[in-house]
Amino acid sequence: SGVGCKCKATVLHRENGGVRLVPKPKTMIQSPKEPEITLILAVPFPARLKYLWPVITSFSAVTRVVIVKGKLSNPEFCESKALQPSVYEPMIEKGMSQGGRTRPVKVDICLEDDAISRKSFECLGLVRSNNTSTTNTDTDDSSTARIFLDCGDEDKTPPSARNVVLEQIGKVNNNNNNNEFPSAIVAVGPERGWTDEEARIFVEECGFRSAMLGSSILRVDTAVVSGLGIVSAALDECQNESDRECKRKRHN
Repeated sequence: SGVGCKCKATVLHRENGGVRLVPKPKTMIQSPKEPEITLILAVPFPARLKYLWPVITSFSAVTRVVIVKGKLSNPEFCESKALQPSVYEPMIEKGMSQGGRTRPVKVDICLEDDAISRKSFECLGLVRSNNTSTTNTDTDDSSTARIFLDCGDEDKTPPSARNVVLEQIGKVNNNNNNNEFPSAIVAVGPERGWTDEEARIFVEECGFRSAMLGSSILRVDTAVVSGLGIVSAALDECQNESDRECKRKRHN
């Protein structure tokens, strides 16, 4: 499964210097669910994307990366070899190895001109379709914090990304809905940023909340790493609080 299992194993040393892991009978258990993050990233400068692939996938919470074409994305970047599976898959494996993780990472490359639209996000399962009442873990508003990273302007300063996660996911814990596992969708724009229309689509049509990483204007690669680190830590806080609440209930 995507979550995977854990078990005890015997290590056998081979004559050629390799090793083989043999699972011990009756020790296999399902791994507990963990927080999940989907990263929506407007296609960046190719060299930065190559650098980012292993860094992004070293975060254990990242389970999906969606590369989209923004209105201000450089068209030449969409031809980058860094968007080809033969290039990014080995980099993803490297990042997973460095992060000591086993959960797979799904990648979607969406370079159509209408990639930033509610219809496109519905097709990708990032927002709930208006034509269905079905709830699932990818689109359930109650357990997913949708974060649109934004520096703000002179008239408006968005809240911090951490506060947005704690506020939205905290509502789930306060409602005693401890069967929900916290998740987040984080949107990071291209070097030239999102357009006003794209920001409106994210916030007004797709339910994202503007959030900032601080007052500094960051490069795309810095924003991605900083954003994932902050959101991942906030999700862990929410999950730990949920676990503590479950224990208190069992003891009462």
